[in-house]
Formats: sequence, structure tokens, C-alpha cells
Amino acid sequence: MSKRVLHTTILILILALVLLPHRVHLYVPATTPVVLLFNHSENTIKNSLSQKIVHTGNPIKIIQLGDSHVQAGFISKTLKGLLAQRFRTHYVSPGMVFPCSVMGTHSPVEYTSYHKGKWEFQKVNGASNPLDAGVFGSYVETSDCLATLSFTLKPNANFDASVNRVAVYYHSASPDAAPILLEPKCSKTILAEHAIEFELDGDADSIAVGFLLKNGSPITVYGLNLWNTKTQFIVSSAGLNGATMHGFTLARQLTSNLGSFNPDLIIVSLGTNDAYSNSFDSLNFSNDLESLMSQLRHALPNSLVMFTTPNDHLLNRKSANTRVQVAANVIKVISTKHQIPVWDFYSLMGGKGSIQRWIRHGLAAPDGVHLTAKGYQLQGELFYLALFNSGFIE
Repeated sequence: MSKRVLHTTILILILALVLLPHRVHLYVPATTPVVLLFNHSENTIKNSLSQKIVHTGNPIKIIQLGDSHVQAGFISKTLKGLLAQRFRTHYVSPGMVFPCSVMGTHSPVEYTSYHKGKWEFQKVNGASNPLDAGVFGSYVETSDCLATLSFTLKPNANFDASVNRVAVYYHSASPDAAPILLEPKCSKTILAEHAIEFELDGDADSIAVGFLLKNGSPITVYGLNLWNTKTQFIVSSAGLNGATMHGFTLARQLTSNLGSFNPDLIIVSLGTNDAYSNSFDSLNFSNDLESLMSQLRHALPNSLVMFTTPNDHLLNRKSANTRVQVAANVIKVISTKHQIPVWDFYSLMGGKGSIQRWIRHGLAAPDGVHLTAKGYQLQGELFYLALFNSGFIE
């Protein structure tokens, strides 16, 4: 072995040992020149100032609000796995979940939802006036005393996804209407102003909820929180396919649900659908962003709010959408104006036209809007690195 090869080998080993505690595997093909895909200097949380989340022993609570990119759940699942490695814990709670089956849409990657009985639903997409939607930008409602909602957690090859706590966020005009836990058994029930919590007898990977209804009074459900008290963090995805910034400003129960969840960090990842529309107006988008930001900061003064910029995408699978760059710039300008932390994923991924490279390397879907599972995993890893490289989480 030559001295040059030996020195190179030793240098690689030293770097591996130094970086091992914070090692993150990036899902980039070995043949891909990484420099062509990312501008690593952009991978930071801007406007973070002295704002940070300190891990003191209590579970860190993070929730991401967004559209279909968030509903898929790949980003939050990746973030959970990396946080579990850092905090040396084996539990990765699913956090906030929604009965997607009622709306006929797909569940995120971490769970599957089911329902029985007669249900109705409504969502903020296309709404012109405020409606009784919650943290998922939607709600489900029933007057059927036989109606149920159930959730099955998908196995995680590396971590324990089981839960021992269940909270249901709901509302009913009747004081006698309430959710009841059908499965598994619970040892204690705690009733709060906007939620009911069940302490399970042990860990479980599936739950079923029924409803105590009298005189046909309806009950509205905004979502559930499934977690394990043995975890050190709860990361939730509250995504809605087709959601816009404007839509979330119309969700009347948004801040109420968030108040019950009591997050340390709220990540707002919206703008794709706003920019995709031909009627996109930067001034209206700016006003909607200001409105949503004001709602969150006023109602949740102890929670940190962060915005992210949408990824580059194509219109009708063909041409680059120049409006997404405008939307990203609006988010950055308004965030800087109010000193709100922002993660600029649009610039990080390469800016205008970069989605084409992501497609070629299998990191974005052929529709030119969404990423692939591998692409979302990469996005989650980059976000994790930004959080810790910026000192945002200690």
C-alpha cells in the first residue's frame, strides 16, 4: 500500500470517527454529484436569533402543518428516526392522526385509519368563509351512535411505534356527548376543555373509539393524538391534500387544537397549491401568511413558529412554475420582517428548474410536483441537519 493511499485511508477513518455521533445517511445515489443537487450553505434556519428548543427531559412536541407533502408523513417519520437516534430512545409515537378514511383519502405512512357508521366531513379547500375545521384543515362529524373510528399503527423496523395514551379533540353542543375508548382497555379518563384523554393499561398498536350520543346530537372530531409516555419527543404531521395558506386561515378550531397539543414548535409548510393556481396573487398570499402567522403567535405565545418554503415544481408536468419562486420569496420576506424562523427548502434544493434534476435522480415524482419516498426522506434529513446545525434544538 502506498503512503498516499495509507494517509488517505487514515484521514477517512478519523473523519468517520469524528462524525459518527452525528452521522446522517443522505439518500443520494452514489453516482450523483451532491453539489449539483444542493447548496449546503443554504441548509440553515434563518432568523433563528436566540430562539431555540432545549431538551430538558420533558418530551419535545413538534407539529408540521401543510398540504400533500406533509400528509404523506415521510418527512416526519424520517425526523423521528433521527431524533430517536440522537436522544437514544426506542419510541417514536405517531402523534396527531386523522380519520382519513372518512374523507376517502390516503393515510400517512405511519398508520391506517378505518371507520364504521355514517359520517360527514368538510375541509377548508375551496372555502370562502371560516368553518369549524381544526389542525388538519378539516373535520368529521356523526350523529350515528354506532359510528366508530379506529387506527392501526404500521410496524417500524427500527423503533417501537406503540402508544399508551390517546387524546381525542372533539366538540359537541350536547354535554352528554363524548368519545369512549372501545379498544384497548384504559385505566383512567381525563376530560379537558377541548379534548378527552385515555390512559391505556399498557402499550398498544391499534385503538378504536366509539361515541356516546344522546337524542341524535352530533359530535365533531378534529383529530386524535396517539403517543407513548416513554418517548422523549412527539413529532406530528397535520397535512391536507390540496391545502393552501388561505385555507388554513379559515380553520376556526386550528389554534384551539394546537393549544390542547401544546407544541414547542409549529412548522408551517404551505404555498405549493397557492402558487400552482392561475389565480395566484402575491399580495393576497402575503396577507394570508400574515394572518396565519398572527393567529398562531397570538394564540400560542409559548410556541415557536417556523415557516418553510415550498419545493420547486412543474406546471402540468412541463414548464417550471415561476410563481413558486414568488411564493418562496414572500415567505422569506414576511418571516424576516417579523423575525420568524424560516427554512428555505426552495433555495436549498436548487431553486428554479431544480425539480428536473430531482426527477432524473429518482428524488421527485414524474408529476413534477411531489417528491418520491426517497426524496421526502432526504428532505427530512436535511431539515434535521438544519435544526441542529443552527442550534435550534439543544
